[in-house]
Amino acid sequence: MGTAAADDGRVNIVDEGADPTGQKSINPILESIPCDDGTTLYFPDGTYMMDDMFRHTKFKGFELRGENATIVPASDYDGRWLFKLGTYTHPGEDLTVEGFTFDFTEDNTGLRVVQAQVKDGLLARNLTVSGQHDSGKYGPFLFDITGSSGLGTIQNIHIPYGGEFSKNTPGDISVGPTGILVSPYHHGKLWVRNCEVGPWPDNGLYCSTDDGRVVVKGGSYKNSNIANIRLSGDYSSVHNATVIVNHQRDGDTNQRGIRLDGGKYNWVENTEVHLKKPNGRAVSIQNDVEWARVQNSNITVEGDVPTRAITVSPDVGKVDILNSEIEFNTPGQAIHIQGPTGADAPPVVVQETNVTGSGDGSCGRHAVRAERGNCTFDRLDIKQTGDDYRRGIKIIGDGCTMVWGDVTTSHTPIVNDADETEFRSITAKSLDGFEGMKILDGSENVKLVESEIYNGTTERGNVDVLYEDNLFRR
Repeated sequence: MGTAAADDGRVNIVDEGADPTGQKSINPILESIPCDDGTTLYFPDGTYMMDDMFRHTKFKGFELRGENATIVPASDYDGRWLFKLGTYTHPGEDLTVEGFTFDFTEDNTGLRVVQAQVKDGLLARNLTVSGQHDSGKYGPFLFDITGSSGLGTIQNIHIPYGGEFSKNTPGDISVGPTGILVSPYHHGKLWVRNCEVGPWPDNGLYCSTDDGRVVVKGGSYKNSNIANIRLSGDYSSVHNATVIVNHQRDGDTNQRGIRLDGGKYNWVENTEVHLKKPNGRAVSIQNDVEWARVQNSNITVEGDVPTRAITVSPDVGKVDILNSEIEFNTPGQAIHIQGPTGADAPPVVVQETNVTGSGDGSCGRHAVRAERGNCTFDRLDIKQTGDDYRRGIKIIGDGCTMVWGDVTTSHTPIVNDADETEFRSITAKSLDGFEGMKILDGSENVKLVESEIYNGTTERGNVDVLYEDNLFRR
């Protein structure tokens, strides 16, 4: 056996007696090494078996570094953790974990391989789980930055095989494991870079913090139940990520692409969401979000199951949908905006956004449904070619504005059922020869200005409409 830490704090665990062949537990060796501040436990190329948890708290400077190192849980280990590094009451500081593969290829294996709760200074990268997590125990990763000004990064976390639903395992956790969890004890800022996640039963990446921030950069998130990416916290955001749903298992009942749960400013930017077999929505903005933005993103929805691409819940605050492309080839709404119908409602702005595709009207006739007042549609172009009375946009909330938009659908492109709506410089055309616009009974103070409307407008019942400088075509 060696002499524990060298002058630089690095300890080669094999030199200390750890078995690199996976035949004997390394836990007694790990427990025998003094882990003073500044210690690095180095795992050379090899396979290491663990039959208990390694726990270390209140450290200031600690590293676990592997070089082609594989960790295998003992077949009879019934615990829930491998490495528990810090707790929310006794967090560490300045932690690095990198270079490990955790082997869950045997049946009924899987547990939390790294739980790291540090005040500041986290780096966890190049960590892989091979095989499916099918034990019914906690998911493989939890990361929290407990200090409000603390920073951390997780990078190149690979958990592509996902986890099994608990009903199909010997374990007892609700629903099943989560891939990467950020808990309510996260109060700082965490970067999530280039991770490969899914499919997991209880969210792929789940951030349940109220006041912490999580920034997702790049990566692939695929086929998780509930949500592939689920964010909360002020200024939490997703950038340059890819989210795909193309497969369902028994139990996969609501595979949302991205779910924004709450915060002052949640942002989805330059991100691709592709629902090839949808049973959930592409982007869901939940009631506790005070302000959200979807920008420069591409959303594709296919299949014949009714769903929605972007949905805004009733109590959400301000929302911006900017410079985005939505290809919608299924029944339902490409954009569904819920909320108070009054003209003083928190504003929703849809700008320079295109809705295309073959979506039909068999379940929700309108590709865009604006139930909230005070919406602005600026250069929103809609082209929906499906049948079953497919329409373009229905405005229900008062005080909305639509300018510089082209709407082409099989049935009536535009339906207004609200007061104080202004349409300016728009084009509306039905591919099947229906009227370009329908104004429903009770609509007051509606303006249609400088617009090109094919086959004119139809007024239903008692309406109050100002027409000015329009071109009505056949």
